[in-house]
Amino acid sequence: MLVVRELQKRLGGRRVLDELTLDCEAGTITAIVGPNGAGKSTLLSILAGVMEPDAGSVDVDGASITRQRTRARARLGYVPEAADPPPHLTVDELIALVVALRRAAPLSPEVREQLGIELLSHQRIDRLSLGERRRACLAAALVGDPALLVLDEPTNGLDEPGIVALASLLEARRAAGCAVVLATHDTRFAERIGARVLQLSAGRLRDPSAT
Repeated sequence: MLVVRELQKRLGGRRVLDELTLDCEAGTITAIVGPNGAGKSTLLSILAGVMEPDAGSVDVDGASITRQRTRARARLGYVPEAADPPPHLTVDELIALVVALRRAAPLSPEVREQLGIELLSHQRIDRLSLGERRRACLAAALVGDPALLVLDEPTNGLDEPGIVALASLLEARRAAGCAVVLATHDTRFAERIGARVLQLSAGRLRDPSAT
């Protein structure tokens, strides 16, 4: 589903990613952990096609994120840590905009219920709490039934019911064959959803349980 080979990226003269390799199969959840500044958000931005790597390759469901950007990005949903949708839109207007841009089917009632979107549907984005905005952005990312979800600190701003709902949603997506890659400081949440945990250190990923 996701194949990353020898990814390199320098920022401010520092090598953030150093020939990084990653494989994520369908029906799996991978959690990237590491301290602030380790490069987690940079990695996810490249996986989502938002930032260009200096070298290396990223393939999403068989499509190159650099050479076949439109096809690859049609297969993924991305929520950055600082997601900032148009503030004047309502939640339903945001979702409808993404549906139109992707030429996709509307969200299923089941997904809307899992995320609690019905209660927010007519509220403007700029009147939502951080956790509510993140739920709205996650709903938008799920438009088109993406094969890959890329989520940067998805639990930020969520209360316990929101975290429970997110865990349930991700488990359902995994069961449906979706691959999920998330960056998080919340290792308890990663354990809760049964994620494979990889630590980003010195520009590369390693399995902390293998040391």
